[in-house]
Amino acid sequence: MKTSTLLVWALVLAALVAANAAALSLCDYTQPITSVTTSSLQVNFRYLDDEYRDDRGNVLSLTLAGNFLRYHDSADFGYGVNANGALSNTNGVWSLAGAGAMNFRFYAPGMDLFAFGRVNSQWAGLTPTVAVVLGAGYGRLRDVTPLAKALRINDKLLAEKFLNKPIPDEVLMSIAKEIGRREEYATLDELVVKVVQLIEGARVAPGKLGADAVLYIRQIITAVGDTRLCGFSASAGVGYKLLDPAGARDFVLFGAAEYALPWSVDSQLHLRVDATSVPNFTSYSIQAVATLVYKLTAGTTLNANLAVARTLSDGTLLDTQSLDATLSFTLVEGWAVNVTLGMRNRTGYEEPRLELTVSAGLTF
Repeated sequence: MKTSTLLVWALVLAALVAANAAALSLCDYTQPITSVTTSSLQVNFRYLDDEYRDDRGNVLSLTLAGNFLRYHDSADFGYGVNANGALSNTNGVWSLAGAGAMNFRFYAPGMDLFAFGRVNSQWAGLTPTVAVVLGAGYGRLRDVTPLAKALRINDKLLAEKFLNKPIPDEVLMSIAKEIGRREEYATLDELVVKVVQLIEGARVAPGKLGADAVLYIRQIITAVGDTRLCGFSASAGVGYKLLDPAGARDFVLFGAAEYALPWSVDSQLHLRVDATSVPNFTSYSIQAVATLVYKLTAGTTLNANLAVARTLSDGTLLDTQSLDATLSFTLVEGWAVNVTLGMRNRTGYEEPRLELTVSAGLTF
């Protein structure tokens, strides 16, 4: 798999986007402040007792992996923090790997043009690489989750027969703006009451919304893990490497681009590319990540993550690619099947490592 795979995949997804265009686009929604925080933590334990008496193939490993993202954006100022890392022990040998960045953005009045300061860090052991970068860029990512939640409310109430026709677009936008102002409400109940009033005022319900409908509205507003972003940004800058395990300090060039598109409440594409290099390009690092959540049918969803990286250090070129894709099928109520494909490839491998997992579950 080559780095160009990411571009090909993006073009295919763009065709899917065009085929699924909706009358009310999530990207139509704007709010003064975007504030998004996501995090995850995974623990993996593996024990293998092989068939040989000398235990040549025994494996005892423990891995702790996590990631954190904080993105805040207002009319004239923004900041972001992201970090990911893994600490593992395999047969008594510890290893640490990870990367992180913090940036601050200052926007020109009434424009998406910004100046930024950024601190990059990478770990491959206990000694990190740290660089400070200053530069400029253009564009923004906007949190459009409130409109996604408003559309979910509409779809759920229609499916449960609480509405006799869809909520008009202008009312959906009003509901989204109220959900986006959630922190201004003293209690969640006050926000739910306001949303109910907007729906009933649109005359799309046969009468007053009952307790079940109100419960659905509350659940959708408070749901987590369904963040939707929209927009793009591109930036470039020059910095200085303050710390390097090899002891070398040098100026660095930096570039980044990010793109996010949610073409439905259940589908999201997120692309990001980061690159750093010394001025003569004898040492550089390029990373590209694409994340896709795509609802193929009412009962079929694809979740995929593709990562591609190339690093040149001390004359050694290292390419890595990874793909994790899960296709989830809901056959009937309570019965689901997941098909997961995992791929890992890097310089030095004779062929990519592939894993295919099929699981099924029944919930009573």
